[in-house]
Amino acid sequence: MSRVSPAPVAAEPSGAPVELLVRFAKVGHDAGYPTADLEERVDALAVALGLEDAQISATPTLVDVSLGAVPYQRSFTLRVRPTSVDLDAIARLDDLVQDILAGRVEPSEALAQLHEIETRPLTRRWPVRLGAYALAGAAVAPVLGGGWREDLASGVVGLFVGAIALAARKAAVRAEPMLAPFAAVAASFAAALIAELGLNASPDTVTLAALVTFLPGMSLTIGMRELATEHLQSGVANTANATVQLLGLVFGVGVGRSIAASWFGIPHQHLTHPSFSSLYVVAAAAAGLAFTVTLRAPLRSAPVMCSAAILAILVNAGGKAILGAPAGVFVSALSLGVVGGVVAVPLRRSPLVFIVPGILMLVPGSAGFNSLLQLLAGQTVSGIEAGFNTFVTAMAIAYGLMVSAVILPRRFTQIAPRPRTAADDP
Repeated sequence: MSRVSPAPVAAEPSGAPVELLVRFAKVGHDAGYPTADLEERVDALAVALGLEDAQISATPTLVDVSLGAVPYQRSFTLRVRPTSVDLDAIARLDDLVQDILAGRVEPSEALAQLHEIETRPLTRRWPVRLGAYALAGAAVAPVLGGGWREDLASGVVGLFVGAIALAARKAAVRAEPMLAPFAAVAASFAAALIAELGLNASPDTVTLAALVTFLPGMSLTIGMRELATEHLQSGVANTANATVQLLGLVFGVGVGRSIAASWFGIPHQHLTHPSFSSLYVVAAAAAGLAFTVTLRAPLRSAPVMCSAAILAILVNAGGKAILGAPAGVFVSALSLGVVGGVVAVPLRRSPLVFIVPGILMLVPGSAGFNSLLQLLAGQTVSGIEAGFNTFVTAMAIAYGLMVSAVILPRRFTQIAPRPRTAADDP
């Protein structure tokens, strides 16, 4: 009888390359990479590190990394939490990826750099962060149709909301899920109080402007983009997470309104009528500067982020006037994706540094916020219509970004090592 020799057992992946890949997946998720971008980088790293058949699946709460052929596959499951975008960490991680792909660092050295990125994030003094919340509120108010009264009130309320945010984030991690509702209670009540004191600012406009840094517009856009690209699990999770954040904000605003109405009576709403003006450009530049702080981007990225906010406002206004609102948003997102991809190469920065602040200026989350507020106030028909428009806006942004990735040459979108320049030399 002939004996059948057993199939050779493939060696299990192990060592520094495996640890580097798995830890990069976790740190990259915590930095706020969209799912498609994170998977692309992990796949590129796996090839560079000689790890065969690497697969990754990322959701807001779970990251799975599998290595090796199917019969001998080794899997790693990481429990993670939904996080906000940290542009400085993303830029440092992208630099690390480029160094690994170019063979400039060994896995052990890359692990040390990864540990430094994880344990030493970019931090700024609390007065700077507090001022960024106030600046963001004051900058967004004109875009929402507010006048100088709304600008002033939004800056004051944004300062108050920022103080709550900094205190909550310093207190404990468990306070994070309650931060947005508490901030909404404070913003809604403070806006009504300012109106009661005689400033004649629109409480709704002031509340929305002060809470702009809490609106999950980017999460909703990412969720829609992932659903459109068939990343169904992460897309559903991100969309649901954005919806829950909106509900938390609406709950907080409802509570704040209730308290204010009980104490002061129902405030008179001064209607605002958004219309494009040259002030929008100044407001967009100020918002880009505020986002540089709230998104934890390095200071050298401020001109890029301000330019992105201005581009988003200008293209959206022009597109809306010529093509209508949904098409205007699509063209804006397309422009952000194309310009972000082009400027990322010479600046050696992630395109997200340009794309994220521009998307935030389109504020898809504000429409959803308004729709839920209208439902809360009993305006069912207008609330449902505004909610539908929210998802149309989010899909327009998502498809705009996807089309930009298709029309750009591969050298602007492909993860590949960049050549060494004089700036790399010590």
